[in-house]
Amino acid sequence: MSKTSSTSVVGKLISPIIFELSIRNLRLNFLRSLLSMVGIIIGVVAITSLGMMGAAFSSDMTSILSSSTNSLTIYSADEKIVDGVSANGLSSKDLRDIEAAIRTVTSDYSLIPMYQGSKSITSGKDAFSASVYGLEPGDIPDLVTISSGKVPRSTEGVLIGQKLADDYDLRIGSRLMMTDKNGATTAVRVVGIMESSGMSLTFSTDRAIVGTATWFESMANTHKLYYSAMVKTGNLDNLDPMVEAIEKRLNGRADRKTDDRVNILDARQFAAAMQEGLGMVSLFLMAIGGISLLVAAIAIFNVMLMSVNERIREIGILRSIGTLRSQVLLMFLYEAIIIGLIGALIGGILSAGASAVVIGLLFGNIALMFTPAVLVYIPYGIIIGVVVCLLSGLYPAWKAANLNPVEALASD
Repeated sequence: MSKTSSTSVVGKLISPIIFELSIRNLRLNFLRSLLSMVGIIIGVVAITSLGMMGAAFSSDMTSILSSSTNSLTIYSADEKIVDGVSANGLSSKDLRDIEAAIRTVTSDYSLIPMYQGSKSITSGKDAFSASVYGLEPGDIPDLVTISSGKVPRSTEGVLIGQKLADDYDLRIGSRLMMTDKNGATTAVRVVGIMESSGMSLTFSTDRAIVGTATWFESMANTHKLYYSAMVKTGNLDNLDPMVEAIEKRLNGRADRKTDDRVNILDARQFAAAMQEGLGMVSLFLMAIGGISLLVAAIAIFNVMLMSVNERIREIGILRSIGTLRSQVLLMFLYEAIIIGLIGALIGGILSAGASAVVIGLLFGNIALMFTPAVLVYIPYGIIIGVVVCLLSGLYPAWKAANLNPVEALASD
């Protein structure tokens, strides 16, 4: 295409005189233009805000899930008879076999067996329940981060979660009263407070009490069976071979589950399914917002069509003094684009403000608002708003451009 023809095309699309006429027409019908703009603002706010909140929720969940995806959690799949009592849990033999299987894959791992239960606790005038865990002292730093205090080394001290500390005004040195395995009331002191881990697929510290395995054995009849064991590795590529090795050594034939000794929770599979579900939720929320944008599009279509019908004589005059069909078409398209652009920009700004407030209140972390996955919905919403307005104005603009000049001049 030659430079002259390119300039001609641009000149047909950008006409300052026609643009000024479009501005004048919008001013003359200010109230109608404003109402159309409000429709676009509402539509853009709906679709953008819902999309941003869905993306923020997805980002929050992804960060939670990603913290668990370098580990496997193993549970017992069979019952064992201990001292004439049927019990479920991982035995010392199970742990040895699990570790032997892992060693065939890598030496870069940590195997953390843990006891788990729940206890009713009293501290001063407060009474509450909490999840209680028992671990070997050397394993505790691998599983939790201590914000203050120290790792318990004996039966006289425990760690507590940050939420428990905040809710019940607990601090290092506080005494917790609970019953031991014989039903006697016993006291234990808080020696450390764990950092909050939030929601987790494997182990949440928020409302947890963590002590040594020896302490837990004095508090509950464990039968020397662990509730679960967590396997952590620094190399994610080791996870699949580790699962395969454990399955092969402990679970026998893949087509027969009755002889399985363990069940393996691979957090990656759950995380992938969760992320797919969250993506669908985000799309669903945007679709709901899109309904309001569709309503706004229909309203703009009607307003533009009414505007054409009311300005038939004006169009006839413009055509009679030499205005081209393409220029009449542009005039009405400009009006639609101006309404859409101003409305979409206002909608985008309002969406950012509203989403920041809602995200801060819902997730307690306004930083989620400023992640690319969330912010990208603002330009998306603005573009969608402008495009919807442009499409809504196409038919009215085409109708105006194709009016017969003589008949238009003769109209009342």
